[in-house]
Amino acid sequence: IAVSDETVVTEEGCLSIPEFYYDVERSAEITVRYTDLDGNTLERQASERLAICIQHEVDHLDGVLYIDYLSRLKRDRVIKKFEKLARRAG
Repeated sequence: IAVSDETVVTEEGCLSIPEFYYDVERSAEITVRYTDLDGNTLERQASERLAICIQHEVDHLDGVLYIDYLSRLKRDRVIKKFEKLARRAG
C-alpha cells in the first residue's frame, strides 16, 4: 500500500527462470496489507531483503516476472537463452 522513494538495486533470480540472475531496482522500504490464515487484515512494514522478496512475490501475483524490469533487449535475450535451454532439456 506504500513504497519509499529510496530504491535499491540487487541481483535477482527466480525459480520461474532458473539459472539467470540480473540486477533489478526496487523500493527500499514498503508497507503491505494482507489477510492472514484466520481472515484478519494486517499491515506490515518491510525493508532490506524482506521488502525485495515481498515485491518479487507480489509481482508474481500480478503476472510480472523480474525480467520484465529489464530493458527490452536484455529481456528478449534472456527469453531466447531460456527457450534454448528448455529445448535441450526437453
